[in-house]
Amino acid sequence: MLTVLAFVVTIVIIVAFHEWGHFLAMRAFGVRVLTFSVGFGPKILRFTDKKGTQWVISAIPLGGYVKPLDCRDDETAADTPGEFSGKPAWQRVITYAAGPVFNFILALLIYWSLMFGYGQNDLLAISGPVTPASAAAQAGFEPGDRIIAAGDAEIQGWSPFISQLILHLGEKPPLDVTVVTPSGARAERALDLSAWAADAEKDPLAALGLHQAVVIGEVMDDSPAQQAGFRRGDQVVSLNGEPVDGWGPWQQAIMDNPRTAMQAGVLRDGETLTLTFTPKSVAHDGKQYGQLGVALGGLYQREFGPVQAVSAALGRFGEQTTVVWASLVKLVTGKLSLDNLGGPITIAQVAGESASVGLASFLALLAYLSITLGVINLLPVPMLDGGWIFFGIIEMIRGRSLSERFLLAAQGIGMTLVISFMLLAIYNDLVRQFS
Repeated sequence: MLTVLAFVVTIVIIVAFHEWGHFLAMRAFGVRVLTFSVGFGPKILRFTDKKGTQWVISAIPLGGYVKPLDCRDDETAADTPGEFSGKPAWQRVITYAAGPVFNFILALLIYWSLMFGYGQNDLLAISGPVTPASAAAQAGFEPGDRIIAAGDAEIQGWSPFISQLILHLGEKPPLDVTVVTPSGARAERALDLSAWAADAEKDPLAALGLHQAVVIGEVMDDSPAQQAGFRRGDQVVSLNGEPVDGWGPWQQAIMDNPRTAMQAGVLRDGETLTLTFTPKSVAHDGKQYGQLGVALGGLYQREFGPVQAVSAALGRFGEQTTVVWASLVKLVTGKLSLDNLGGPITIAQVAGESASVGLASFLALLAYLSITLGVINLLPVPMLDGGWIFFGIIEMIRGRSLSERFLLAAQGIGMTLVISFMLLAIYNDLVRQFS
């Protein structure tokens, strides 16, 4: 239920904002707007305002539209005040551009809210156990390596590092990564991303053989952890001789073994120690769980005032826009397989997962999808806003309109392309569900 609700809320918000941009531009230029619809298909709710615009919520929340008075749809509307196609080309270009621009505005507002309300939080990009014979192992990564640069970008947390992986995906040269080793020395790692490119649906870190380090934060007084000798900053690399692949598996193993003696391999100041501990038993909902008495470490956080948050939001917006654009270019040029294209089912699943994590995670996804919608709509493909913007600019340069025959042919080609990509995305969704 949460997945469906998150999907509907996501689509309604980003589509409504997009269409709101078109609507406000039309109203500003004196265009008569006949319909403002969120969704397609049977109309669930509708009302008509004083200016004659019908506001509609339809049953299928997979898009929306703003319908102006246009002689291309109604020949009797020619030379009627408020008719859209008769407006100057520059006004039509602005109107088409307003939708994507509003998607970008929505993303910026969300990022500003997140930066001001939550700050910037991430795990330090410290490597945990490295999968043997993996790309990371071949590059020389070792547990405790702290990533400080990838390509030309300085790195502090895992999120910007993954963004750099996405930007470099499909490129033949390895990604140059700079790390600080546990001993404090700087080292270079040439990371080959071909293993991830072969199956880009996988988690990038797992595909490359990297895992996030388990770093100990606060150690509680009189806890099993303190008695065993754990210290803040310790990195857990193994548990009972097995690699620890992240905080989640580490925490689950502790919870599943109350009053059971365990051994942890701990990296401290470049040396590996073995600490023996026994999680104490705590009761919750009638069940017994193990508790060690440590908090997650390896975190960094920055807080922003309202003005500082503007700069931070612009930085995040620029980073995510670059990632979206680079991904689209790689899809078009064949550097990234079209099998990675996702449709409504994928969006619904991701929206549901982010909503279950919390409001901040859901809002971050909403901003990313809003950017994606804006960038895609600016592509110079007929049927998309970018196609009409492109034709409008040509008309401004030529000084006269393009022929109706040409526009109809271009629209047919554009419709074929858009529908083909939609069907491919849905097909990929179904393959993922049943594979």
